Amino acid sequence: MWQRAILNTILTVLVCLFAMAVCANAKNIYVDADAAGANDGSSWADAYNYLQDALMFAAAGDEIRVAQGMYRPDEFVLSKRPNLGREETFQLKNGVTLKGSYAGFGQPDPNARDITKYETILSGDLLGNDADVNNPCDLLREPTRAENSYHVVTGAGVDPNTVLDGFTITGGTANGETALGAGGGMYNECANPTIINCSFIENCAEWAGGGMSNEYGSPILNNCTFSENSSFSGGWGYGGGMSNIYGTPVLTGCVFIGNSSGHGGGMYSNNVFGCDGDCPILVDCTFKGNYADRVGGGMDSNYDSPMLVNCIFIGNSAGCIEYGTGGGAISANQSIATLINCTFSGNSADSYGGAIIFGEIPYATSRMINCIFWGNDADEGPQIGLYWASLSISYCDIQGGQANIGLLTCCDALAWGTGNIDADPCFADPGYWDANGTPEDANDDFWVDGDYHLKSQAGRYDPNAGQWTIDDVTSPCIDAGDPMSPIGLEPFPNGGIVNMGAYGGTAEASKSYFGKPPCETIVPGDINGDCIVDFHDLCIMALHWCEDHNL
Repeated sequence: MWQRAILNTILTVLVCLFAMAVCANAKNIYVDADAAGANDGSSWADAYNYLQDALMFAAAGDEIRVAQGMYRPDEFVLSKRPNLGREETFQLKNGVTLKGSYAGFGQPDPNARDITKYETILSGDLLGNDADVNNPCDLLREPTRAENSYHVVTGAGVDPNTVLDGFTITGGTANGETALGAGGGMYNECANPTIINCSFIENCAEWAGGGMSNEYGSPILNNCTFSENSSFSGGWGYGGGMSNIYGTPVLTGCVFIGNSSGHGGGMYSNNVFGCDGDCPILVDCTFKGNYADRVGGGMDSNYDSPMLVNCIFIGNSAGCIEYGTGGGAISANQSIATLINCTFSGNSADSYGGAIIFGEIPYATSRMINCIFWGNDADEGPQIGLYWASLSISYCDIQGGQANIGLLTCCDALAWGTGNIDADPCFADPGYWDANGTPEDANDDFWVDGDYHLKSQAGRYDPNAGQWTIDDVTSPCIDAGDPMSPIGLEPFPNGGIVNMGAYGGTAEASKSYFGKPPCETIVPGDINGDCIVDFHDLCIMALHWCEDHNL
């Protein structure tokens, strides 16, 4: 045992020494297309003009700072290698951080950083001639994109210390064979990069991941947007925004809007080896206005175990085919899904499951808790459908109640738990489909955004005004979640019980109303926030007695 302890100590010291050596040699490298100096990356004045040149000289621990402007992967001057044309890509280097959105050379403060003001674009449009399209489904066949890069950015074998932060990735056209047919915006293979504050816009792929394709990897994404991407070839294609094949991607605060595909307009995931390996984790994510020609307008999950927490699915839609099962927001096929505090509204399917369809996994049970399903529609059935599947529902607000959950086969099993209600959730301002003046033509309809915070007479957060407002009604979904669920960051008064819906357990949760103006005094022992210490507080405390969430 003592020999092992000594060996572990030696290994620890060596690792620390190596890390210190890497940190000591780490440097900042500057890239600015407008810099006119020595082109050696040593400062903003002497910055590399091309990002590819900076990547060539970067090593683990380095940080590449890229100024506003547009950068293409076929642009470089210092490398002596031949130009690979469409196969040129920004290849990430392990342990290297790329940070965009700097003001750059010539600005009063070149180190000023603002993702909106100083946009840094990585573009696959090699000739700079891309024409606009009216529908993301048309990106793949647009002639002006025929010469675009297959992948704008590529990650291969990199770890989470490899960071891509603050870029707009656009113009990728992955219409080649095998791997060149996936990941127009970004292609990750056996890679786990960290991606922060990036936008993937108008990229396309022949078969998978118009915006991003992840194969055998678990990238970490924070505050990223996938907009108007597509993976669409003759009605097929997988994951307009993102495709995940065997991995555990973790997404926090990401938005999928207006993406299109055959399967999974926003996202597609598939673990071909079974449910134990692939379990995408999504927290505080939004799927809005995505479209799938076949199944899963927002998300198509296959053979995996997705976990969704505080997510919103609004205005997504799935088309109708001869064997399709729909799923306007989500299609979960042979998947064990867990949905906690999610909101589904305005989703639609031409066949089954206006919100969700669960299919072909009768011996494992998907679970929904503290969720809201309101205003979803399917032409051939209820808003939630089961097809050879099992589902447990508790503490959810479901329009139409249990009757709006369709059991499509004799092998379906529904566990209708406690705490479920059927009551108008009183959204602050629900979105809706606008017929655009042509109600007879659904093809030109468009989604009008809404606000899915719950109305409250004690206070509701208004994201447009950036402040709290008082309503004349209070949602029945406030303090209606599972009493055993943590209330998280819900502001006081919070009733001591989590709210249903996507804002439950968050700092934007609507406040509890007790029939009088909110209590302004914090009283010891007043757990629910009604300014009275009474039996209700005792019950809440007793319910959670001896809980230890540090375990």
